Amino acid sequence: MQENQIETKSITELLGLNFYIPAYQRGYRWTKNNVLQLLNDIWEYRQESDNRNSFYCLQPIVVRKKEWPDIDGKTISGYELVDGQQRLTTIHRILTCILLERYNKIDLTSRGYKQNIFSIYYETRLESKTFLETSDYNKSKPDLYYMSEALECIKAWFYNNERGIPDDVMDEVRRLLLPFIKEDEKQKGINPEWSVQVIWYEINDEQQKSEDLFTRLNRGKIPLTSAELIKAKFVNADSFKELAQDEKIKRRTQLIQIWDEIENQLNNPKFWGFISNYPLEKYSNKIEYLFDVITQKKPTEKDLLYSFINFFEDTETEATLWAKWIQVEDIYRSLLFWFSDRVLYHKIGYLITTGTSVRFLSDKRKESTKDNFELVIDKLIAESIHLSWEKLNYEKSSHHQDIIKVLLLTNVELMLTNDLGNDLFPFGYFKSIAKSLEHIHSQNIDKINQNSKTEWGPWLNAHINILPQVATDKVKAEKLIREIRSLDINNRSYKYDDFKKHSSQILELIPTEDVNESEYLHNIENLALLGLSENISLSNSVFEVKRRKLIEMDRIGSFIPQATKRIFLKYYSLGNEQPYSIWTKQEREAYLLDIRKCVEKYKPLTDSSNED
Repeated sequence: MQENQIETKSITELLGLNFYIPAYQRGYRWTKNNVLQLLNDIWEYRQESDNRNSFYCLQPIVVRKKEWPDIDGKTISGYELVDGQQRLTTIHRILTCILLERYNKIDLTSRGYKQNIFSIYYETRLESKTFLETSDYNKSKPDLYYMSEALECIKAWFYNNERGIPDDVMDEVRRLLLPFIKEDEKQKGINPEWSVQVIWYEINDEQQKSEDLFTRLNRGKIPLTSAELIKAKFVNADSFKELAQDEKIKRRTQLIQIWDEIENQLNNPKFWGFISNYPLEKYSNKIEYLFDVITQKKPTEKDLLYSFINFFEDTETEATLWAKWIQVEDIYRSLLFWFSDRVLYHKIGYLITTGTSVRFLSDKRKESTKDNFELVIDKLIAESIHLSWEKLNYEKSSHHQDIIKVLLLTNVELMLTNDLGNDLFPFGYFKSIAKSLEHIHSQNIDKINQNSKTEWGPWLNAHINILPQVATDKVKAEKLIREIRSLDINNRSYKYDDFKKHSSQILELIPTEDVNESEYLHNIENLALLGLSENISLSNSVFEVKRRKLIEMDRIGSFIPQATKRIFLKYYSLGNEQPYSIWTKQEREAYLLDIRKCVEKYKPLTDSSNED
């Protein structure tokens, strides 16, 4: 069996090649939006100053060598285009437009090239090859119509004057696609490698049928991923060619076996939840996450093939290629060890969850001895916590992420230091819930939407349900309950002022502490991490409503962070005399003490009070 080949090629390297579109594929069907997207992506790439020494890479074109008869019966040698017809045809249309509009011909030999623009043949529409080399408009057949419309769209894009003088814009795009040898190499800053390139995936495996591969790639428009392309690069014929045949086979076999092991382990939801902040379904091949880690791909990166493009060097030897793979294995083995060690699992899990990159942690592990690596981790945790965390305030939105870090660390530490079991903090569950900071005590309706009756009704129902047990005046409570239950809140006549009146009457009947709530309302001792996404009105509920909801969630096995569970199950209550319906001052102080013990393990309290 021959291995498939994979490399990047510039458009210049495609000149003179012949491509064949078999009958099992539909013809050219890209719409105006598709064409504009490609043009805009190329233009946007060119405008970014940090890209001037790189290249813009198209999705892969998948090919295999083939011969076929031309319209006159002459045998043509070239490549069957298994995938990439739409992209390659559009590139052809862009070049045709530029060359005809700017130079009145598509001949490239006058510009120093030995070959002209590549040709595209259609098995059932051989006349399309010639048509693509003109600016004619023809709507007699679907293929010709879409090709004509694409050219019109490209012309309009060049001539709309939004990007500058059309001739200059054409030259700029042409230099990206096809630098002229005689002219452009003389201009300062022109580098043929900084251009538009394609990923060339050549199939040599005779057992891999073109039509089956086409179907797989186009079922649901699933493209080749960075992981698949990297794997193909590792095992193709050019890889490890310096080695003896037996050693080459042994190395490839070992790589594929470990690849499968890594993929299987990364599909474990608990392991994935520990190592990644992305949902499991983000990657069709989970190992691609490790390549993203190594290439330091940013979450905002739009190029789907960024990791493939940036993983390999232009020239790889047997030694450098194997070193690349060892780096993948090394990061994987580190993650696996951290996952198996209860202490490191919790500490590193906290750091990854709060934004520390796996690549950074891996580098720190390499720089440190085994004995002091945990000290390094502890220092990183300390650095993640706000210097004056006890003075953080919910009213300052800039404090929210810092508050979440303190509360997450508290929950993780409480799980880690629990001597009664070996439970692990479920980072995957935590990342999947609607994480929100909630006031533990909130005796108001300030955040209820004044225009949303879908929030008023649930709030009223939840609170009248607790009145029979907690109301300070049972008679008034019964009367108010009957009145509210007789209402049709969805009726147009029921206004926000009515809701405000009824909510005030309810809150007056619910017991409170004789303490000014403004002194603690937005402080960390009155905040908890909750994932109560099913009903926004719960956020504005009193303590007892939230307590009952949490008990219900706990009963059915929902994930509740440890500290949050302690709060609402009255863990911090110091005696039976404590009212269950109130979040008391003593409980707040006990909760704050718990937080302080967890945080000060890493970061002693300071007197710095001016940090924002």
